[in-house]
Amino acid sequence: MTDMSAVVASHSTRIAEFFNESADVLHSESQVISQILAELSAHRSFVSNKDIISALLVRMEIEQEPVNHDILRKALEVVVQNTPDDTF
Repeated sequence: MTDMSAVVASHSTRIAEFFNESADVLHSESQVISQILAELSAHRSFVSNKDIISALLVRMEIEQEPVNHDILRKALEVVVQNTPDDTF
């Protein structure tokens, strides 16, 4: 694993840990993230936070139900907050 891959994997692990610790509060968001990870993993050997963010944005664009849109927004907030900046 390259250094960058290790960093991204570490941050993906942080997101998973965050959802595990907040399972009661963010149950729906956790389910959405898990579903997206499963879908992306089926087509890729490596899934980055950017991939998850992109998938969430696509879902938000097509979601019509306000409650579901809010769940997607909250899930996006968690992923973005746990994604490192690209400044090198």
